[in-house]
Amino acid sequence: MEKEAIMKDLKQTITLLEQEIERQGRLNDTLTESRHIQNTILEKSLVGYYIVSEGKFRVVNPTIIAYTGYSLNELVGRNADFMIHPDDKQNLKKITRERLAQKLSSPYEFRIITKRGDIRWMMEVIAPILFEGNPAILGNSMNITQRKTAEEKLMKSEILYHTIFEMTGTSTIIIEDDKTISLVNSEFEKLTGFRKEDTEGKMTWLEVVDKRDHPWMIELHRKILIDPDSVPRNYEFRIVDRSGRVKYLYHTAGLIPGTRQVISSSMDITELKEKEEELTIKSHSLEDLNATLRVMLRQREQDREELEKTLLSNVKEFVLPYIEKLKNGHIQNNYMTYVDLIDSSLKEILSPFSRKLSSKFSKLTPKEIQVANLIKDGKSSKEIANLLNVSSSSIDVDRYRIRTKLGLNNKKANLRSYLASLT
Repeated sequence: MEKEAIMKDLKQTITLLEQEIERQGRLNDTLTESRHIQNTILEKSLVGYYIVSEGKFRVVNPTIIAYTGYSLNELVGRNADFMIHPDDKQNLKKITRERLAQKLSSPYEFRIITKRGDIRWMMEVIAPILFEGNPAILGNSMNITQRKTAEEKLMKSEILYHTIFEMTGTSTIIIEDDKTISLVNSEFEKLTGFRKEDTEGKMTWLEVVDKRDHPWMIELHRKILIDPDSVPRNYEFRIVDRSGRVKYLYHTAGLIPGTRQVISSSMDITELKEKEEELTIKSHSLEDLNATLRVMLRQREQDREELEKTLLSNVKEFVLPYIEKLKNGHIQNNYMTYVDLIDSSLKEILSPFSRKLSSKFSKLTPKEIQVANLIKDGKSSKEIANLLNVSSSSIDVDRYRIRTKLGLNNKKANLRSYLASLT
């Protein structure tokens, strides 16, 4: 009986040993599997993992090697802060101490300098661990340089956009598809008197537009959302500012690509429109004045013609008949000459010859015009000399000067015939 009990206990012990060996085998398999998973994570992860102990790198994964440019041998055993950008080094030490002391896992950003000298932005999370029985830091980091570059470009773009938006010099607003004003610049405030805080997201642009222009501007807004090319880019309309004053604006509008927002830019042309209206009124007044002047000139011309007719009629009726009586009367020959001269002079005054000669040939002296009149009447040089009480040679000189001034010296033209042709 005792032997059987011992054999039974032995079998139980063997069974327990076999079970323990099997459990240990499963643990070893699990440990191996766990280590394989850990190594896979470290080797294949897109995130950089490292362990720092006593201020030096102890473990780094391939991702750390990839974005720093340093080899494994160049990293392991080296001070962990040797790549940190000088401007970030002090702040990073402070952040690290705070995160470890408070056991915070929130990420933070800093810059490193790669082996090639490139600056890269990193986002990192750290946690305290034990490594080979000593306190250590487990860090995992991501290269966010591309994101930071995009953010910087976006920030510069936004700064440029806001600068242009504010400094454009014109009233500029952005209008949503429901006509709500979502953004205004300071020029809009100056133009309308409405403040940003009272406008953005609270007013529609129709609340500023003169009601007389509502119908066609509503239609333009509808069309620009459907087909921006179907509406004019520039046009004029009226607004009513906060004080109730109507202002005229020269306007440019367009749909922002990829959105249903309309950007609207306007320039105050009220003063120009007022001047234009004033000039229109003056233009109409000038047209009326010109019409009046034309009537007056026509009347003056008629009066002048009437005066000429009256003068001609009076001379012919009241002067020339008496001269004819004198010529037919018995008067001395020397006085008859004067009568003839008076008769000839009056006829010349009444004829177009005198006017043509004095206007067309203004270079002739009064005496030369008098001699020309007598030549035209057929008087000889001697007769003209007797009439004017001068020598015949003096009349010959006058003849020469008259021909010269009339451009006849080198022509075979008869002076009397030429003068007669002017009548």
